[in-house]
Amino acid sequence: MESPFVKNGYHLEPLPFNFYGKNAEKLILYNEIYQTDVALGDDFMVSYLVDKVDGNGNTEPVLVGHKRRTPAPVSVLLLHLDITELESGNYLLAVEVRNRHKELLSRKETPFQRSNPYLHANQESLAGAALQDEFVGKLSAEDLVYSLKAIAAVVPSDEAEWLNQLIKGGSPEAQRLYLFAYWSKKNPNRPDIPYMAYMEVANALDEMFNSGLGYGFETDRGYIYLKYGSPADMLKEDNDLVAPPYEIWVYNEFPVTNQTNVRFIFYNPSLTPNDFRLLHSTARGELNNPRWELELYKNSPNEVDGDDPFGATEMQGNFGRQARKWFNDY
Repeated sequence: MESPFVKNGYHLEPLPFNFYGKNAEKLILYNEIYQTDVALGDDFMVSYLVDKVDGNGNTEPVLVGHKRRTPAPVSVLLLHLDITELESGNYLLAVEVRNRHKELLSRKETPFQRSNPYLHANQESLAGAALQDEFVGKLSAEDLVYSLKAIAAVVPSDEAEWLNQLIKGGSPEAQRLYLFAYWSKKNPNRPDIPYMAYMEVANALDEMFNSGLGYGFETDRGYIYLKYGSPADMLKEDNDLVAPPYEIWVYNEFPVTNQTNVRFIFYNPSLTPNDFRLLHSTARGELNNPRWELELYKNSPNEVDGDDPFGATEMQGNFGRQARKWFNDY
């Protein structure tokens, strides 16, 4: 294919300006080095550097990499550099060629600018930002409240009270500001990407666990799913004759608390569709109820294990009473 944009089989479209805006995540570098087979008789090193330039012209390296190359008529360097963590400012992109003795043979420099206004975003720094042009600007008042409720399971604990106040009586501007600041911390260049991925899960949980009392992701099962992700295994029991329906969720790996083999048991004492409540868990920081089995089988109060019904934590063995066995061994 004949085109000035085709180089060694690659179709390249150069930027019209050396400027990377707030949505840019990658800097694509293409560089050709000629006649190293003639000028050099051995392998050589190609280094690529990104230096930040301050107001006085001083430079500070922020990204450095090296590639070893074999002599050839044309040696191509094609890289995709992650610039999501580059702060707003002026930069210098350089490519250096050095021989095996680390002597500098050539250096080529290209200046560029980076705009990354949401890199260290918080509500204070975002005050006055033109959020109407961002994804939160397209959300209705109802969508804003829905989205804020959906992240209640994952916001830091010290922000929970403020989030509740925003949901109950915050202005749409304040709600947009909080929501945008939260997702900008996940991806400062494209906060809409993690937002959309998360809300896809929240919407599915809303439909899956909806009981008619709030959103499905606000139920205990929805909350745990959003907070910790999908369980590795799940057991549903609807046919225990002396217990309400219950579910056991198993997490083999639980990095949040650095645990393994973490378990949750939910039960539905009201028998209302999808009204499952957390009964007990082995996860640190979650509900821990040593007497959970007695609560589950409270319709059999005379069958507790031991002589002390007030201090007992287990039920007597019974062929049809399998919850503790499943919880411990499933």
